[in-house]
Amino acid sequence: MYSNDQTKKLQDLTGRLLKQKSTDKKDLAELRNVLRFHEYRYYIMSDPLIADPEYDTLYKALQHIEAADPELVTADSPTQRVAKGLTKDFPTVAHLVPMLSLENSYDADDLIDWDRKVRELAKLPLVEYCVEPKFDGASISVIYEHDMLLRGATRGNGVAGDDITTNIKQIRSVPLSAAFSTYGIEMIEIRGEVLMNKNSFKKYNEGLVEQNLAPLANPRNAAAGALRIKDSKEVARRNLEAFLYNVSYHVTDPNFKQNSALDTHSSMLEMLWNLGFRSPQKEKRVVKGIEAVIAYCNEFETNRDGLPYEIDGMVVKVNDIELQDRLGMTTHHPRWAMAYKFKARQATSKLRAVEYQVGRTGSVTPVAKIEPVPIGGVTVGSISLFNEDVIREKDLMIGDTVLVERAGDVIPYIVKSMPELRTGREQPIVFPKRCPVCDDQLVKPAEEAVWRCVNINCKAQVV
Repeated sequence: MYSNDQTKKLQDLTGRLLKQKSTDKKDLAELRNVLRFHEYRYYIMSDPLIADPEYDTLYKALQHIEAADPELVTADSPTQRVAKGLTKDFPTVAHLVPMLSLENSYDADDLIDWDRKVRELAKLPLVEYCVEPKFDGASISVIYEHDMLLRGATRGNGVAGDDITTNIKQIRSVPLSAAFSTYGIEMIEIRGEVLMNKNSFKKYNEGLVEQNLAPLANPRNAAAGALRIKDSKEVARRNLEAFLYNVSYHVTDPNFKQNSALDTHSSMLEMLWNLGFRSPQKEKRVVKGIEAVIAYCNEFETNRDGLPYEIDGMVVKVNDIELQDRLGMTTHHPRWAMAYKFKARQATSKLRAVEYQVGRTGSVTPVAKIEPVPIGGVTVGSISLFNEDVIREKDLMIGDTVLVERAGDVIPYIVKSMPELRTGREQPIVFPKRCPVCDDQLVKPAEEAVWRCVNINCKAQVV
C-alpha cells in the first residue's frame, strides 16, 4: 500500500511532528496521515515503526485539535473508531447479496469429485483455482460507499444480520476509508472473518483468570461474542483482527476505464491488500488442477499450528470471476467454491469423575477426569473446569457424554455436555464444602467465582 518513498516521507513527517512542542489545526491532515500509516504498519503488516507511547502522543495531539473545533472531525479520522457510551441495540439489516454457506469436503476424493463437476459445467479440461485458509472466526459483511466505511454486519441468517458498525470500527485492520475510487468502484460489499489471534486470546484469558473468572472457550467464541457486546471499549480491548476475502457486490463508475482488479479472485485479494485491508494475499496460492490444490491443502494442514490464528480448513475457489458467474449458485452454496475441512480436533468422551486441586492462594479448582481420548495428536484425560459456575453453566454430571475440543496451543476444554444421551444413571457433581487437603471449611467471597481454603497452614498453600 505504501511505497518505500512514501514510507520514508511519512517516517520523516512522524519524527517532525513528535519533535514539535505543540500542534494546531494546520497539522490536522498530517497527523491523520501519519496515524493511518502507523495503524497500517501495526495492524496489517505487524511491523510497527514507532513505539506505542509515540503513537499515543500523536493520537492525543489529533484528539486535542478536534476537541477544540468539533467541526473539523471527519468520519474517517483515526479518533472516530471509539464510540461514546453504550450501543443500545443492533438493528437487523439486509445484505446486498445473501451470505451463502460453503459446501464441505473432508478428503481428497471429495475435492476430486467436485473438480470433475466444475470441469464438466465449465467444459474445460483444467481449471485454475485460488486456495486460501478457511479462518475459524465470525463472518462479517462490510459496505463502503464513495471510499467511506458505511456499514458492518454479522452474517445472521445469511439474508440479513445485525448492524454492528460501531463494533467493526474498533477493529484496526478494517480501514475507516479506502480508495476504491482509484479502481472505479463507487460502492462495494466485502465479506470477511473476524478473529482473535492466539497470542491475544492467551493474554485476554490470563487477565480473566487473574480476576478469578472462567476463561473464554476458544478464539472463535471470543471473536463472535465480542461483535455483539454493547460496550465498544470492551470490543477494542479484545484486540480483534479481520481478514477480508471476497467481493460479493460492487457498483462501478460507468465512465471509468475498465481495470482487471475484479477479473479474478486472486487479483481481487491483491486489490484489497493494496487498499490497506488484511486479505489472505500472502497465504493464498493460485494453482491449476485439483492435484495441486490437494498438495497445498496438505502442506497448509501440516503447518497450521505455526500460524498466529486458528484455521479449520482451506477454501478452494474457481479463480476466474466470469467462470464463477457461469457456474452460478444453489440456494445453499456457490458451485464455484468448496471448503476442505481439516481433521477434527474435537472428540466425545465420558466424564468419569471430578477431582479438586488447591492452589497456592487457596483457590479450589475442579478438574474433570474423562476417558482418555486422542485430540490433535495429544491424549487428553484431565480438563480444568475452573470453578463451580462452569459446572452449572455447562450442566455437567458424572457419567455424561461430553464434547471435548483442543485447538492449536489452546488448552483442552469441555465444549458441552450431551444431556440427550443420558441413561438416568448419571450423578450430580457436588462441590465440596471442606478443603480436600486440610479439611478446613471453604469460603466463597461475594465478589469471586471461586471457593477458597483460608487455612494458612494448609499443606497445599505452604511454600
